[in-house]
Amino acid sequence: MEKDSLKIVIIGGVAAGTSAAVKARRKSENAEIIIYEKYKYISYGTCGLPYYVSGRIKDIESLVINTVSMFQKRFNIAVNILHEVLAVNPGSRTIKVKDLRTGREFQDSYDKLIIATGSSRIILDPGLNAASNSFELVTQDDAVKLKEYLRHLSAHRKVTAGNRSDLAVPDTEHTEAVLQNAVIAGGGYIGLELVEAFLSNGLKVSIIEKMSQILPVFDFEIIEYLENYLTERGIRILKNQQIKSFEKNAGGEVVTIFTTDGTEISCNLLFLSAGTKPEVRIALECGITTGNSGAIIVDEYMRTNKPDIFAAGDCCECRDFVSGQRRAYNLASIANIQGRCAGYNAAGGNERFTDSIPTSVIKVLDVAVAKTGISFSLAKQSGINAAKVEFHALNHAGYYPGASMMHMMVIYDRNSGTILGFEAIGKEGVDKKTDIMSVAIRSRMKLWELTALNLCYHPEYGSAKDPVNILGMIGENIRRQENIFIDTEQLRQWIGKGEGLIILDVRTRREYDTGHIEGAINIPLDDLRDNLGILDRKKKIVVYCRTSYRSYLAFRILKNNGFENLWNLNGSYLSWIRKL
Repeated sequence: MEKDSLKIVIIGGVAAGTSAAVKARRKSENAEIIIYEKYKYISYGTCGLPYYVSGRIKDIESLVINTVSMFQKRFNIAVNILHEVLAVNPGSRTIKVKDLRTGREFQDSYDKLIIATGSSRIILDPGLNAASNSFELVTQDDAVKLKEYLRHLSAHRKVTAGNRSDLAVPDTEHTEAVLQNAVIAGGGYIGLELVEAFLSNGLKVSIIEKMSQILPVFDFEIIEYLENYLTERGIRILKNQQIKSFEKNAGGEVVTIFTTDGTEISCNLLFLSAGTKPEVRIALECGITTGNSGAIIVDEYMRTNKPDIFAAGDCCECRDFVSGQRRAYNLASIANIQGRCAGYNAAGGNERFTDSIPTSVIKVLDVAVAKTGISFSLAKQSGINAAKVEFHALNHAGYYPGASMMHMMVIYDRNSGTILGFEAIGKEGVDKKTDIMSVAIRSRMKLWELTALNLCYHPEYGSAKDPVNILGMIGENIRRQENIFIDTEQLRQWIGKGEGLIILDVRTRREYDTGHIEGAINIPLDDLRDNLGILDRKKKIVVYCRTSYRSYLAFRILKNNGFENLWNLNGSYLSWIRKL
């Protein structure tokens, strides 16, 4: 039995740390609980910072979920802000702490220790970070600093334009004089969420991404929609590139950036978004083991390899429910659950945390991109015989005003039919569908079992045949071999190899004339039965429409009339062009 004077020390006071502290207090009223946090706030909403910068959130203080005084009074927890833990000594059960306000260093003891140090930013180049016009976004101070600089740029632009107001018609020189450029180094979550703030402040935006796509945790099948949309909005995306060198002016500002392929970009504002890594320095120095991911290894009770030391949040590993792989996830939802488990067990509990299904959504301008489970690319890399269904549907009944298209992809095990992952992009509704699919993955549902889900319906919020149910119906057709898909990537390969095939467009003539796959012939669905004789039965035939429904009907007509070399294009024309 734990002694009444149990002392629990927690390093870190954001998502995992505060969740651990509160859960420990609920478990034990007698335990002494202490938090050490090196920043001046605890429990603040980092995910809201981009929207403060853009102006959607007006008050920076509203992002502070719990103030220190409220937290201490309500939960009887000692909170020491602006205190950095420098070292941990598991043998003596002590920590070395530095008061950042005074510089004083001292020791404290613990019976149970919870490490919730989170993650730290990856530094591309110290010279870039030191530039007076380079920024990152980790704390409220970062957000205030960035917002103030945007105001400065806006004021400078107005002054510059005003000085040239005598020009009746702006010429090229005038345009160049007032043009300002924001460069985002890294196409991850935070950088993309700031695009709105930069555009709304009149900046031209360039994104430099070292991978072959932005948001690399997603599949390109979904991200291509986003990249096309951003490009249409005037945003320049440089992929497979990094910052190779840069030039500064006399004031210490980065003014020119050179990428690895020699591209030169003028720069007024640089946002560094190269990603994060688990913050594990003090853990490593005291002998706590980390995994291949670089994060702390914990067991199902959130215990490290050192007695009475737990870890939770972005600094520790988490087993993926689907793939079984262990890695760190920068997701507040997972950090909170881990923190609760660690806090409960540190206070004498015996709860288990086994795995998670990483589920996230990002808002870029007016578009939401969401994901749960594993990606199609990761499934294949993991040796899973995975397949995908691309699907497009309105977020609610088409006859109700304001309907918009959602583009979705479900990943499943080709052998068992078990759902492995789901991704979606659209302006409305993708969060709800993603949450449903996360529950389906947790329940180890088969793709075709989605048909039986009973989901609420109202024309403003959904359709009588919910897109999730339709995905299940598609799964039924696949299981019965009543529908055989070919992915767009495979069709492009066939076309590139000059395969002798017929690409059959069964949309209306008007739809066909507005855009179609090169080389496709057009026989509208309603005319197909009368024109079967013009199709060469010996050739491969790929059928497509706009979203795959009419092409499925055409597939069945052809199949029932003896055609054998037949495929339905997965996702049809919308997946071919991938435009929002």
